[in-house]
Amino acid sequence: MSYLDNLGSLKLNETTPEAKSSQIVKFIHASDIHLGSRQYEKSLRSNDFIFVLKEILTIAYENSVDFILFGGDVFNSLEMLPGKMNAIIEVLTAFKKSTNGKIPIITIEGNHDIRRYSRGVKFDRRDQSWLKVCARIGLLVLLDADLQASPDQIFQPYEFEQVKGGKIQIKNVVIYGSRYLGERPISPLSKMRKAIKKEKGIYNVLLQHFGVEGQMRQVPGVSLDVLKPLQHRIDYLALGHFHKQFIIDNWVYNPGSAEAVCSMDFRFKRGIFLVEISGIDYFTKKVKMIPLKNRSAIWRSIIVPYQFKDKKHFYAYIVKSLKETFKGKRDTSIPYLFLTLRGARPFLNRKINPKEFQNILNKELPIIGSKIYLKLHSKSITLENYL
Repeated sequence: MSYLDNLGSLKLNETTPEAKSSQIVKFIHASDIHLGSRQYEKSLRSNDFIFVLKEILTIAYENSVDFILFGGDVFNSLEMLPGKMNAIIEVLTAFKKSTNGKIPIITIEGNHDIRRYSRGVKFDRRDQSWLKVCARIGLLVLLDADLQASPDQIFQPYEFEQVKGGKIQIKNVVIYGSRYLGERPISPLSKMRKAIKKEKGIYNVLLQHFGVEGQMRQVPGVSLDVLKPLQHRIDYLALGHFHKQFIIDNWVYNPGSAEAVCSMDFRFKRGIFLVEISGIDYFTKKVKMIPLKNRSAIWRSIIVPYQFKDKKHFYAYIVKSLKETFKGKRDTSIPYLFLTLRGARPFLNRKINPKEFQNILNKELPIIGSKIYLKLHSKSITLENYL
């Protein structure tokens, strides 16, 4: 039996009006998984992004959802180690097999999925992405709109044989989607509004990858004034891109990154949304935020009280100070350490070697890795006059 044979329930207009009256549609909304990320050059850390994909799929299975939405940046870049890509394909294949293909993963390409540069190397061919590879082998549904077409042709029904389309209907929910169109896709959003029809008994979801202005400090996004005209045609605006979770007017939903991709993300509220839609003409929506079991992080700040004579004594002082943090700790998830050093510069004629320092911390402490921020002064100070 092929993947297409298992997708009979996804054909457009299959649900009868009589069946809609008792229907409940459930779905997971997640985003920004950044598979393939090798954060802080740690191989073990790169597995965390695959583990979180497994967790999302497990939650979807346990809650018997009808579909899963990924709001882009499923992959971190085009650069991918073969072993990691093989592991990701195995996870997606196992999920398809365990669900008999009845819980489709519906996604769009984010800026990381399609970016043309990785580690300073330019990829000459456009339209490459690992999401396209996964779609071609039947592991997910990749939506994209044709914004050069006339309004009635912008969102074509998804065709599984051609692996192409801009919308898909599941029961009485229609999901529209397009790839990343920039930080402020004002003109494309206007075209989408004209292309999307609001029909009786149909619940419309628009899947996009952009941020909303004001939700993250000094990070550009689309203003609410631009989005509001869409509200008359879209019941649920499903976003990705910003790694910080937010909900606006019980209509705009951004779950945040599935795993912390940078140090700032560890401080954000993040997770996934479990959404339940019921009703006929008037729909009722229940949205539950589910936090994920991400790797933890510890932030510590240590004041260096005076200049040390040598590196040995300085490192011993810092390690001893930090060991108090981990005393009695029984966390099965080994944390990542973010360490800020303030106060006196530790040596008269030497600078701290960050790599050497990190290796010592990684060896002496129960951590997966560390990042060090140096905010030191040239003169010795006491704790009293520092505070």
